[in-house]
Amino acid sequence: MKSTKKILALVLTLALVFALAAPTASAKARAVKIGVGLYQDSGAAVSGVKAYLASLEDTLNVKFAYTVLSTNDEALNVTKVQELIAAGCDGIIITMDGGTEAILQECADAGVYLGGYLCDFDTSFRTNYDKVFKNEFFVGTVADGGCGDELKRGYDFFDSVIEYNERTPDAPIRHVAMTTFPAFAFPYQQNFVAQFVEKVEEYNAANPDKAIEVDPFNEETDILMFRPMDSTYFTKHPGIDAIVSMCAGSFVYPTMVSAGVSDTMKLFASGYNDGDDAIFGSKGAYQQEIVCANESITYPLVLLLNKINGVEFPDQPAEAERKSCSTFIINSDEDLELFKNSVYLTFNGEDALFSPEDVLNLTAYGNPDATYAGLCEILDHMTIEDLK
Repeated sequence: MKSTKKILALVLTLALVFALAAPTASAKARAVKIGVGLYQDSGAAVSGVKAYLASLEDTLNVKFAYTVLSTNDEALNVTKVQELIAAGCDGIIITMDGGTEAILQECADAGVYLGGYLCDFDTSFRTNYDKVFKNEFFVGTVADGGCGDELKRGYDFFDSVIEYNERTPDAPIRHVAMTTFPAFAFPYQQNFVAQFVEKVEEYNAANPDKAIEVDPFNEETDILMFRPMDSTYFTKHPGIDAIVSMCAGSFVYPTMVSAGVSDTMKLFASGYNDGDDAIFGSKGAYQQEIVCANESITYPLVLLLNKINGVEFPDQPAEAERKSCSTFIINSDEDLELFKNSVYLTFNGEDALFSPEDVLNLTAYGNPDATYAGLCEILDHMTIEDLK
């Protein structure tokens, strides 16, 4: 993207900015094969990340191989990683924290490094920290948004509702209900519910004439067990103007259509699905979608390449970390137009936030002045503003 230089100027150290002007062709990097275990085999997000990684192959001297992991079958995940190792991968990036200790043992036995993407590895972090985050073959992970104390998505949902009301003062949202995925899979979504309610209560106290009613969370109907929302949702929540769905809108919108409310009710959701642009903003029910940039995979990729090439940053932490990542919060027609021009939807590497040369300059072997702090900084600059 044309904004690449602006982004790097914001996030890299002064030395790195100077290094961008210097030739990088002299960087001595071995040919590398990286395996990527994704959470599904198709869809916009998958096509976008594959397009981004393909654009990096020649400059980084890297080839990528792909597999699909399971959300609940740890043994299958171990098998998939074994297959990538057998295929000659020098490093592996996975999107699931399932069977991680066993996977790391396989990696250690083969001398292969492992990183995470779109996953905060929360189970490993809380229950198996020493064997995962202190493992010399684990380089760390970047989450799909926030981790730990930086989990603030409930506040983002509230902001989007208020922005909608400010744009449409003649038909504001005054009554909402919510949905989440089950706590065993996404334990923090209930925190997002509490955050949203907290902000609404603060808003109502300051704006009693514009108060927003939030229905009490109903565990019987409001927790979606990875199945489409049941039509009884609307009898449990009569009179609502909108649904605030902490989980993917694809589990909610079809039920809105079948219930005949998709033309009048608004939906604020996470995720993005093919074709959502036709029912977004002024065109339909969707008023918010939250997406993590494909380019966030740069974090584990750079750390893997450093390890494989036998170098590290001068400020490299002693233990692997899990990092939060900023997100594309799409809550207006203008935001959607910007998002549609990103690699996430164009599947063109030239539309990525970072060029291959930019990524090479983030590595310790491609740029002697590169730092871990500089690599982490880019994660704060993957927002809608950075697409402008």
